[in-house]
Amino acid sequence: MSTRLNWPRTEFVLSVARLSQFPRSGMPSVAVAGASNVGKSSLLNALFGRRGLARSSKRPGCTRLLNLFAVDERLLMVDLPGYGFARAARREQAGWGRLIEGYLTAEQRPDRVLLLLDIRHGPKPHDLQWIAWLNAAAIRWIPVATKADKLSGNRRAVRLREMCAALGGMLQPLPVSALKGDGIEMLRGVIEQEVGIE
Repeated sequence: MSTRLNWPRTEFVLSVARLSQFPRSGMPSVAVAGASNVGKSSLLNALFGRRGLARSSKRPGCTRLLNLFAVDERLLMVDLPGYGFARAARREQAGWGRLIEGYLTAEQRPDRVLLLLDIRHGPKPHDLQWIAWLNAAAIRWIPVATKADKLSGNRRAVRLREMCAALGGMLQPLPVSALKGDGIEMLRGVIEQEVGIE
């Protein structure tokens, strides 16, 4: 009998504005981080096989809370607010920053972080700051190159090599396209393997 996750069996759990609201589920957890408009919500919907479950918007900075989703009652996925741009006051942005930092250093911090990078642009300064912070906090992260359908095969291969070099040559970003579904099944497998669900 397969022990793989039934990804379409995903349900929204709750939105968290304070760490005290975070549930103690006992499930492994994976956080999804990235710059605003990198395609976090679209990627989550593709992973879940559930259109519209994770809120997606053309307005950068739409996600303002930690949004929690339970996959097959065995994995918790956490959608983090996008960084680098937001249509909100600096005070509110600072509040998100404290919430995210608190979550990533708390007892219930994620087992892994998917770090989403737009394949067309590669890692930007905000991304590199996040990587440095995750490394300092000893949080294992997985680079994911979103919007892979925007580049042709040759250009995609070149950009992936450039991204790998920009990340220190240690990790090869996994190219995915939420629009076309490319790489989604592979990413599901990587997530399951990383958190011990095989």
